[in-house]
Amino acid sequence: MKRSPLVPFLFTFAFALTLLACQEPPLFAQEEEISRLKSKVGELELRVKQLDALLKECKESRKSGTPDQTGWQNKKNWRRLSVGMQEGQVKGLLGEPSKVIQGVKTLWYYPNIYCGYVTFDEKGNLIGWNEP
Repeated sequence: MKRSPLVPFLFTFAFALTLLACQEPPLFAQEEEISRLKSKVGELELRVKQLDALLKECKESRKSGTPDQTGWQNKKNWRRLSVGMQEGQVKGLLGEPSKVIQGVKTLWYYPNIYCGYVTFDEKGNLIGWNEP
């Protein structure tokens, strides 16, 4: 039985197709993906810088101690309080208390149904508070 000359050609053609199917994607497709990823990394780096700047601004704002004009009515002012502050510093942040009770400890109350107050020790140092 004689073989057809077409059989070796078909085997070669099938082998070539198999090799093509196993090859990696074209180089230009990889370059496009790399370019896209580089662009995304650049965008993310820019976003991180913006968020870092906002965070720094917020931290500096809290440290500045500049009271808000609304005094005790603004939670930002209450959150600027720290243990050990003097009465004058607290008054600068929260304003004049509506009621003062002197004793072993001094309590300053601020008018609010949620009972905002600050507590000082005998030396006039802030030892605690309750935000309204």
